[in-house]
Amino acid sequence: MTWTSPFSLPGHWYKGNLHTHTTQSDGLLPPDQALAWYREHGYDFCAITDHWVFTPGDSTASDFCQIAGAELHGRGYHMLALGLSHLPDRALEDSPAALAAAVCAQGGLAYFAHPYWTGQTSAEIAPIKSVAGIEVFNAVCEMMDGLGHSSVHWDELLAMGHRLTGLAVDDVHWKHGAEGKGFVMVRAQSLDERAILEGLRAGHFYASTGPIIQDLRVAADAGGAPSLKVRCSPCQVIAFYATAAYGHRFVAPAGGALSSAAWPLRAEQGYLRVECRDAEGHVAWSNPVFVQGVLG
Repeated sequence: MTWTSPFSLPGHWYKGNLHTHTTQSDGLLPPDQALAWYREHGYDFCAITDHWVFTPGDSTASDFCQIAGAELHGRGYHMLALGLSHLPDRALEDSPAALAAAVCAQGGLAYFAHPYWTGQTSAEIAPIKSVAGIEVFNAVCEMMDGLGHSSVHWDELLAMGHRLTGLAVDDVHWKHGAEGKGFVMVRAQSLDERAILEGLRAGHFYASTGPIIQDLRVAADAGGAPSLKVRCSPCQVIAFYATAAYGHRFVAPAGGALSSAAWPLRAEQGYLRVECRDAEGHVAWSNPVFVQGVLG
């Protein structure tokens, strides 16, 4: 599969939160107030994902889009379900593979939520083929227990060849201060549910807790070899992650900052993804570039 940089595509970047709880389950704000908070804070879209409660999408407003969603779960896992049309049969909750397949069968997207916090391992995720990705960052799990980052899960799965994308989310319940902490930036041609879901499905987005990725593309280095090049808002660290130790970490000099970096693409990497970390510790995550799709 050939990789296409989302930065080369027509359209716009839209900011959204994909994991939101309300009084429909265990959140403290009703849905209308939860959506209003995100709209008032500069977000373009939001999904309400209450526990085993389906909340439909709404694209009627020109400046804000609601994505259909629910959070599904069974023993040992939680699953974020987006773009679905109805709840799957809860009798499937003991089989995350069957549940993910049921979400996909109705055109939705399934992501494993906060696997580090849940105790779900990459080995448990690996056999489940219908998931689109995982939450690489979950704000409320980080704030409560320091278990919000699941990048090791992600890298282990990517190294196995699983083509999974990574979300950053708030998982806001309106009682831990998680609102506005984790978001995705999706490249889409219009602000409506269909276009946002298409961007998510294609991996045309990045995740962040603050830094902005301004460009990510493959270009020839000085010797003519292909390299993955990133431009970002000023950061202290830009790290390229690949299978095992085939990536690299760039650190800004004392008193300085980095706004770009590049790393050569080689077949043994399997994939290459980028993290940009600013001086306050906030991070932006690119989705993985699979080297075979670039080198052939």
